[in-house]
Amino acid sequence: MPHHKDHSSRHLTLDSPNTPYSQSYAIVATTSTINDSEWNSVVNFLLDRHPQATLFVYSNNNLKMIHSDLKAAMPRFVAFVCQPDQCGRLFVAQCHRLMRTLDNEPYIDAMWAIVTGINAEYAIKSIDNESVDQPFIIQRAINFTNVDQNLFESCFTFSDGKKGCWYGKNCGIDDGSGEEKEEGNEYPKAPAEIFTEKLNEMQPDLLVTSGHGTEDYVEMPWSVGKLKVEDDGLVPLDENAEPVAPAIESSTNPKIYLPIANCLIGHCKGPQCMVTTFLGRMGVRQMCGYTVETWYGRAGWGTLDTWKSVPGRLSLADAYFLHQARMTYDLKSINPRLLHFKFDLSVYPGYTTVVDQLEKQYHLDTDNIDDKILEQIYGLCYDRDTFVFYGDPSFIAKLNENKNGNQLTTKFLRTGKTTHQFQIEFKDVETAQNFQGPIGSIFTNRIENFNIINGFEYEPILSDNFLMILKPNPCDKNSTTIQIDFRGTII
Repeated sequence: MPHHKDHSSRHLTLDSPNTPYSQSYAIVATTSTINDSEWNSVVNFLLDRHPQATLFVYSNNNLKMIHSDLKAAMPRFVAFVCQPDQCGRLFVAQCHRLMRTLDNEPYIDAMWAIVTGINAEYAIKSIDNESVDQPFIIQRAINFTNVDQNLFESCFTFSDGKKGCWYGKNCGIDDGSGEEKEEGNEYPKAPAEIFTEKLNEMQPDLLVTSGHGTEDYVEMPWSVGKLKVEDDGLVPLDENAEPVAPAIESSTNPKIYLPIANCLIGHCKGPQCMVTTFLGRMGVRQMCGYTVETWYGRAGWGTLDTWKSVPGRLSLADAYFLHQARMTYDLKSINPRLLHFKFDLSVYPGYTTVVDQLEKQYHLDTDNIDDKILEQIYGLCYDRDTFVFYGDPSFIAKLNENKNGNQLTTKFLRTGKTTHQFQIEFKDVETAQNFQGPIGSIFTNRIENFNIINGFEYEPILSDNFLMILKPNPCDKNSTTIQIDFRGTII
């Protein structure tokens, strides 16, 4: 088992900063990428930015070739450098399965992401973060769904709850009255044109979209237009597919893109698609989305909910990692046998596809399984290999911690040579009792020989590199503190 331990200190905690493990990095590329001078420059760029990184090379689309070496290294981050015609949904599923099998636990073993672009130049632009302050704090947003505007300094939302409705925070539009207003029930012009104006005017740090989408476009809410990928960029169209503004050739400010509930936008089908257009060309540093048509939505919405549960506490990459682990835990809790299910994505994936494949492999007794549990089985087996992360996985993008109301603080204590305590301190009793959602932390040092000692009532999930508390509400109704005691030898 690899040892990342800093032997200069015997007082490390599991949140000590700048540890060898927390900075460990792997770069994975195929021989065709290494042998292509332009795409090899992307690999070399990452090696330059992460001098501690190790390069792993495979051939013939066989990721299993690097399994044993990657397992021996057990890095914190893994970047798969891929040409845009090499990272479709089948490759994404292979990466998911590889990255859950580096140890004996069923959970994701390292934060991984795919680095790609229209071409090598744009791929490098998407990971050239030297001039971007980190953590990259989200201040301005454009949303196609209802994300709490209080999370941002300024925000513009195209409502998916009511047709024609829009609203903003410190950001309005002229509704035709000659005055700029921050809400309205009827668009004064084509929504795609408004998006173009706001993209240039606001220079948002975050884009969140939902609704209909494909590899080639995203629809505005209620299908009242779309943003379509063309040779010259992103073309704003009205509901009759007519252009309403010049193509958006580029957007240079750094940003995050979350097509959180869109079908197919996360599927990289080649050099001209939504993934490649947004990465680099539209300034996107990280994005995550579905490679398939989405119906369950757990992977997408769950990642967003985890990220914003305590604004500023987790990076987007942390939230993705922890929610992937949570979905694995939920599937394991229903039936550990289901963890071995491999969704065959060579057949066009959809709801009936996953149902048929599960029935064929497991002969589920559907008549005696609760409908909600059955939906969870189908949904988790559908989602967990089809939601993908793009960009440099080590890039730190966070919501503004000033927006979290000082809800809680967390810390790790070293209580003995091999014992630790995780503490959650809520700001008051009301917050402690009403807080919803799990609280998780990724370790800055890995551990082995681990087990929970106290705190089982809070339903903790413990692995070699993370701890997640699923029920983080103090049992004592007058308490503001939770303590989880566990054993683990730092390696």
